[in-house]
Amino acid sequence: MRPPEDDRAARILRENVPEFESNYLDLSDLYGEDLTAQVVFNELADFVTELARQGDRYDVLERCFAALELVAVEPGADGTGLVAFCFLDQLPSFALEEIRDYLHPVTTTILELVEQDLLYDDDGETALLASDRFSSCLPVPAED
Repeated sequence: MRPPEDDRAARILRENVPEFESNYLDLSDLYGEDLTAQVVFNELADFVTELARQGDRYDVLERCFAALELVAVEPGADGTGLVAFCFLDQLPSFALEEIRDYLHPVTTTILELVEQDLLYDDDGETALLASDRFSSCLPVPAED
């Protein structure tokens, strides 16, 4: 048995995209305690691909990409890796073209780096950490 996994990324997704909940519950039934965020974000790629194919659920696509942006910048959630390799890298080329307009600043940058194969250093370590590189892309909270 593996130690419990941090589920912040999946929780962000579930809170922001209620239409994905049945997919998540199916995965939970199938994987049980072995369900990982990587599996969830692979399933999200399939979910978004189907939405792109249907072409009529723009509101759901908008919420999916808003949630992805939140995951990408969530400290300690491995958001960069999840968005890059468990989601964006799993989309077929037609879906990538369909979804480009839905990307937010951080996810746009992640996609550009994935396409240029620049996300990892030569030693396999992540060259891009959202918390280090995207602070200038994030909105500044309003002061009280």
